[in-house]
Amino acid sequence: MKLLSVFLLVGISSVFAGASALGQIRMPGTQKYWVFFRDKPGADSFVGAGRNMSAEQYLIESGVLTRRAIERRERVLPASKVVSASDFPVYAAYLDSLRSAGLRVVGTSRWFNAAVVIGDSSALAGVERFGFVTGIKRIVAYTDRIKAKSPAPLSAPRLLKISMSEQPGDSAFYGPSLTQLELSGIPQVQSLGINGGGIIIGMLDAGFRYETHEALKNIRIVGEHDFIQNDSITANQPGDSADQDNHGTSTLSVIGGYSPGNIVGVSYGASFMLAKTEYVPVTDYKWEEDNWVEGLEWMESRGVDVASSSVAYNIFVDSSGAIDSAESYFFSRGDFNGKKSIASRAATRAAELGVVVVQAMGNEGDGNGVVATMDVPADADSIISVGAVDLTGRLADFSSTGPTNDGRIKPDLVADGVGDFVATVPGPDTYAYESGTSFATPIVAGIASLILSVRPNYTPIQIIDLLKSTAVQYHNPGDTNTSTYPNDFYGWGIADAWDAVKKIGFVGSNSYAAWQRDSSAYLAIRAFSTSGIDPALSRAFYSSDGMKFTTASVFTTDTLNQYAFHAPAPKRPTGTIYFYFDMVDSAGKQLNVPYYGSTKPFELPAWELTPIIASEGYHLYNSFPNPFTVQTHVAFILNEPSRVEAEVYDVLGRKVKSLFSGSLPAGYEELAWNGSTDSGSRASSGVYFIRIVANGYSKVLKVLYLR
Repeated sequence: MKLLSVFLLVGISSVFAGASALGQIRMPGTQKYWVFFRDKPGADSFVGAGRNMSAEQYLIESGVLTRRAIERRERVLPASKVVSASDFPVYAAYLDSLRSAGLRVVGTSRWFNAAVVIGDSSALAGVERFGFVTGIKRIVAYTDRIKAKSPAPLSAPRLLKISMSEQPGDSAFYGPSLTQLELSGIPQVQSLGINGGGIIIGMLDAGFRYETHEALKNIRIVGEHDFIQNDSITANQPGDSADQDNHGTSTLSVIGGYSPGNIVGVSYGASFMLAKTEYVPVTDYKWEEDNWVEGLEWMESRGVDVASSSVAYNIFVDSSGAIDSAESYFFSRGDFNGKKSIASRAATRAAELGVVVVQAMGNEGDGNGVVATMDVPADADSIISVGAVDLTGRLADFSSTGPTNDGRIKPDLVADGVGDFVATVPGPDTYAYESGTSFATPIVAGIASLILSVRPNYTPIQIIDLLKSTAVQYHNPGDTNTSTYPNDFYGWGIADAWDAVKKIGFVGSNSYAAWQRDSSAYLAIRAFSTSGIDPALSRAFYSSDGMKFTTASVFTTDTLNQYAFHAPAPKRPTGTIYFYFDMVDSAGKQLNVPYYGSTKPFELPAWELTPIIASEGYHLYNSFPNPFTVQTHVAFILNEPSRVEAEVYDVLGRKVKSLFSGSLPAGYEELAWNGSTDSGSRASSGVYFIRIVANGYSKVLKVLYLR
């Protein structure tokens, strides 16, 4: 895979206005511009005093914001500022005026009250005279000029074989990805069942080919958008470079991949939103800042909790390929202050709205601690900027360094970015070792999502402070840059998930284990407290309807940090068990698992618990109840429409009853036998066999009838 040393940037979401498939490709003589507007007629009065709830309702009902985005904002903003005029769409009449002037509108930004347009200088001259236009800024492309050196990919990486008993925390479970996770204490956290469940992570990159790779095909994708071709396809499609989706596929695998024995992502239990923002032409490599800004705005409005960006900007070129110093960002003139770059301003805005923004520093090489080598938007305030170290903790020679022009320390944190094991295209089982701050960044973003999954009420600043305060400091007597911390090479140190969890002090898992033994269902979670947990004071609560809960005692199992309770096993696989734990540690502190469990308990479909005795062609469950006196049920799930035969036989092999004969659609089906025979009489007490033939496969259930 070709390594992108530019980091694929998170950007502000915009509502596209008439962009065609490759509508952002410019004709000779045209350029791409931001056009900024004076106001949003109607929006300011709509969000005036006392009208905020009305504004929220309007924005949700119109699809501009989601309820999840509102709820995330409420954790960080006062009620009067949860929504503002910046959330409303750009005024449509202004866009029509731009089109009438001969400009092609290819995007908009609600946050900056601006349109992205393509046109020539004569059209722009006319637009400058519009009274509602306050400014015009040319958008130019960044050409990747420094590539990080990557270890040569192995032609046949050594993949560790694992057994069914191995699980998160066991070294063989991770395969070659163990090293990059181990440096940041991630396996210890995952061994507690903490996997990022319930968190939405936004990824901004050049494209994602997840559906055809074994490590990514089961990933939870809750939204994706191509900001280049303006559609929902983030994998390669006509018009893309052959390697368009290489980089994003690999960065996604670092944070969300799951193929035990090969690669395990930092936050494999999370859900993801994918933004394809970076255009990779066949002949060269260029990225445009406006797509990044548009992508971040879209993600924030859809409710992402964490945004991971592995693309950045610095030196730009104009349409002829020459460096454009007027529009480029230069440290020497003070541009790296978090306020000059639109992307940096967008990153700061997303953080203000409650998103944990994690941004790659760049692969521009070490600086001297005075003049920075970082790219924007790593200079943004209130975000996490990430550098790369090797497996020993030493700073990679390609990793960009700070400070910002206004004197802030950057990077904030570092993680393994040298020889990381990643999934690659085309799949389904292709892997390689790659290097760059592009890969250190999703490691840190994944750690942030792990923390949020156990403390979803934490703000971005709380996450940043926690990770900084628990970072591991690398010291080398031969490297003066490691003598004091924080510094502009390593920041506060190597991000460490396990130390962060220990500082929180009391956490529980995002996932559960369940099994059935005899007539009881056993349900278990993992929990950890630095004070030790007292199972005698802890309790579990379960319900069949999610409303009326029964209390159960909690006990330890023979698995480290695992706690369980047992309840009556469900009688049929169609029900649901709702449950949560109220754990108490030895210091008397209480914790609901899942976090906020009393209102959002775990939900276990009974069919996952009921023993399956056949899985060839269809899934067949044990009959229930068994023994029976009134009737017993036979349940199965058909993989496809099938002809089904169901018959009852006695111990001598004689047919007693034909239960069903005919075709059934795919899905869940349930049959019942009440002890009657084909003649209508009642069968005698004893053992019977129910034979089910479905989809060409035959299985037999043994039942005991008691009259």
